Amino acid sequence: MGRRISAISAVLVLAVLGVAVVASPAAALAGDTIVVTTTIQAAVDAAQPGDTILVPPGTYRESVLVDKSELTIVGTPAAILDAAGFRTGIRVGTGRISRDGPEPACPPLAVTGFTLEGLTIKHASFSGVFLIGVDGYHLTGTKYVDNPVYGPFPVCSSNGLIDFNHVVGGGSAAGPSLDTGIYVGDDDRVTVRHNSVTNYVIGVVVENTINANVQDNLLKGNTAGIYAAVLPDHPRPFTNNIVIERNQVVNNNLPNPIPPDSGDDIGGVPTGVGIVNLGSDHVVVRHNRVLGNDSLGVIVLQNLFGPVDPRIEPNPDFNQVRGNVILQNGRNPDPVRAITPGADIVYDGTGTGNCFADNVFATEFPAGITASFPCGN
Repeated sequence: MGRRISAISAVLVLAVLGVAVVASPAAALAGDTIVVTTTIQAAVDAAQPGDTILVPPGTYRESVLVDKSELTIVGTPAAILDAAGFRTGIRVGTGRISRDGPEPACPPLAVTGFTLEGLTIKHASFSGVFLIGVDGYHLTGTKYVDNPVYGPFPVCSSNGLIDFNHVVGGGSAAGPSLDTGIYVGDDDRVTVRHNSVTNYVIGVVVENTINANVQDNLLKGNTAGIYAAVLPDHPRPFTNNIVIERNQVVNNNLPNPIPPDSGDDIGGVPTGVGIVNLGSDHVVVRHNRVLGNDSLGVIVLQNLFGPVDPRIEPNPDFNQVRGNVILQNGRNPDPVRAITPGADIVYDGTGTGNCFADNVFATEFPAGITASFPCGN
């Protein structure tokens, strides 16, 4: 937290002193700090790789496209990007997932080294920040408010860090939250840590992704806390090597606003869920506190979407649930969407090499399931 504040303060001091600062974006040189005077987009357009774009306090009603590498956008929470009427607040990368061939394919990694530090981003109809084809990114210290579908949303990207963000969905301006606070999809090597997420259907999703860490986050007041899942028709048909640790997953009992018969996958998420492993492999769930979720605490189960995509191997394999406090869950299961009785720990017995050890819990389904699958040393 201190490093983030000092970085913003340093840029503000540079702006005041006129050191390496371009007040007008028209004549920027690489390595400059460009102070936004009209729009953020104008500063981005004028920037060169290595530049820092300083956004002063104020409200900027726009959507920003970043299509060049090694840029930093920085500001305080009083710098508000109001994306009402636009799909995204900030989009980084211009690629798209190709569905022209026999299988979906990610675009090439075309943008490197993007940093967003600070700001408040609100009212984007699709995503507060959307990244695609980005290698090396840092999204930090930003407030995402009333972006009803997604907050930060990296897809087909790699080497990312998402930390110290405050993500709040729903609200009168943008309607109810409809999907996920922080979504990581078809990515490689990303860490999501020290964020808070509330008022979404799911707090954090790691989907069709490899080598991810979800650490030290607060997920409270969502429909569900954390999902590690494999969905059909994605470029990568598996999720593998995920660590979910030291998170507070508490009272995620927000009623799901999506009807269960809507045809949207998100409509099937039961109200009151803690941590879900849906057909993912080598997922370690450890040292989390999962408390007061009405349908279930931690669940490991076979992928329900396996029959939809023949590339998916549906069983959850080589997963560990260790050293968690999982209590007071499952006391009021969703009567429509829940597919098991309520419990602190649920495991359907599928897959190979799954185990449980050193958890503090009161209820499990089926009874005795964790003792049947103990972890070794």
